[in-house]
Amino acid sequence: MNIAIITTVRHNVGDDFIREGIKHILRNFYKGTHLHFTHIHKHSPITSRYGFEWFRDYSKSKQWDEKLPLRRWTPDRILMADLVVQSGAPIYWCWEHPEAHCVDNEWYKPLIKRRFQGNKKAKLINLAGGTCQAYYSDGSEFLKSQRDCDYIKEFFNLSTVTTYRDTLSRKVANLLGLDAPVIPCTSIFAADEHGLKDLGTDYVVVNYMSGGGHFTMDQEISFSHWEKEFKKFYSYLKTRENVIFSCHNQKELDEAKALDPQAKTFYSTNYLDYMKLYSKAKFGFMNRIHAAYQLSSYGKPSIIIGTDTRALMANEIGLKSMYVEEITGDFLIDEYNFFLKGADNFKERFAVTKQAAFQSYMDVLSVLK
Repeated sequence: MNIAIITTVRHNVGDDFIREGIKHILRNFYKGTHLHFTHIHKHSPITSRYGFEWFRDYSKSKQWDEKLPLRRWTPDRILMADLVVQSGAPIYWCWEHPEAHCVDNEWYKPLIKRRFQGNKKAKLINLAGGTCQAYYSDGSEFLKSQRDCDYIKEFFNLSTVTTYRDTLSRKVANLLGLDAPVIPCTSIFAADEHGLKDLGTDYVVVNYMSGGGHFTMDQEISFSHWEKEFKKFYSYLKTRENVIFSCHNQKELDEAKALDPQAKTFYSTNYLDYMKLYSKAKFGFMNRIHAAYQLSSYGKPSIIIGTDTRALMANEIGLKSMYVEEITGDFLIDEYNFFLKGADNFKERFAVTKQAAFQSYMDVLSVLK
């Protein structure tokens, strides 16, 4: 069975965690069936073509992809697929300042409209989709954009299965007369795909992003406030624990060293290295959502501090999330002491959540058989 996964490749370890978790879910659902997985880098859709995996400059590859005829010269992952999977990530966003719309993403037209709709044998599933809105969004802004609403409806109706990873995604769908279940992001199963286990409590992991996240979305976010409060907490923490900055890209590594030139840091281009790092952690304090999810997969608690609705995924697995503007160093110190006491039996609570999530994925995928 050929399965084409729309994801990112060598780009974002969080996306890697989501994709690997999906593979674990599908292996269990299709037990006894040989599965052949292929990955498409969605920020350069031409990578759906075999032989073009190297072509990652979207502005140039877009022109080539539009000119090259399908079904000629090179085989194509989606045209050969029995199942096409949209792998996690935000799928719904609608911003006014700066203006940005989910309907304008790079991959939907070339991969879904042009390729998938031309493959009559394939089915499309959309697993662990999310939103990326201002932190306290209620989703009503989508109703101001007919283009986004039309895209959401069309994408939903083309998909045999849709699941969401946050409640706002479902609320947006409900506003348009659609509905699908909210199930914790598949990234909690990534460690299972690679047979990784909890290997101890050697250190506390922190992840720091300037401003607390990728986007401000016209919210009044003070970068200096977050830096000041994080420094206060970090100064307290490093006198009590072995602390490692987990840096998911070079920018975060530079920011960590700017905060503390003597800091212990971790940076890799291999997502498996991060999975192994988190397997030996006590707990974490994170701006990166999927760093927290990966810690959780080993039963380790954390808190997510963010700027947008992706952080609210924390609620689905029993973690706390906080808007970066509302964070204080003292609050994080209190959370540290809460974690030391077992975080209200997080490990046990999460085991129940994870098993329920696994069963929910098995149930929702049953329509494929």
